[in-house]
Amino acid sequence: MNTRFFLVPLAIAAITIVPAQALIVPFTEDFTTGASNWLNGTNAAPGWSATGGVDGGGYISAPGAITAGGFGTIVFRGNASADASGDAFVGDWISGGVSTFSAYLYHDAPVALNFYARLDAGAGRAASSVDFSVAPGAWFQLEIPIVNSSTSFQSYGAGTFATVFNGIQNVQIVLSATQDPSTAGQTYNVSLDRVAIVPEPGTMALLAIGALGLALFRGRLHGRLAS
Repeated sequence: MNTRFFLVPLAIAAITIVPAQALIVPFTEDFTTGASNWLNGTNAAPGWSATGGVDGGGYISAPGAITAGGFGTIVFRGNASADASGDAFVGDWISGGVSTFSAYLYHDAPVALNFYARLDAGAGRAASSVDFSVAPGAWFQLEIPIVNSSTSFQSYGAGTFATVFNGIQNVQIVLSATQDPSTAGQTYNVSLDRVAIVPEPGTMALLAIGALGLALFRGRLHGRLAS
């Protein structure tokens, strides 16, 4: 069998896996050169530091106020309307093959704080993840499998798993309304780094095969042109 004719269609298929919107899979926002149009909870520019992140590089920071009741306090916003991360998180996560959302958090509270991710599709449709207890003084990774399960998400607002994840518009990091009583009414500094979406293992394999197919095809084409 001619390997070239087998791999090239796979390469084309791999290239077309990502939907027509701006969604990029896999993608990691590491804030290397700035805040990448992310906002804080009040829709203002967050602080940015060039060093000190998870891998020693950049990260963003914002104040997080502890509030009782409601759904808590949004600390960071990666909104489509602000072109956050070039809209790399915007689009259909289901057909795009997104399997996991993750982010690293750091805070300076004297006790652990509870955070969750809110993945918003607009019109009241939003997936609120389970709470994560984040200890102070160290980077902590929130890691959320994108599956329709109570172990991943507490609620979908006015939508369902399908109607939320087929059109993600905003990615938000939220301080839960449920916190240690000693933190009531306080405001702490919160930092964010390496916000990421990754594809299913099968999608990754197909992308790798596609890249290999393109490399082989280009190599052979270059060889023919040079001969």
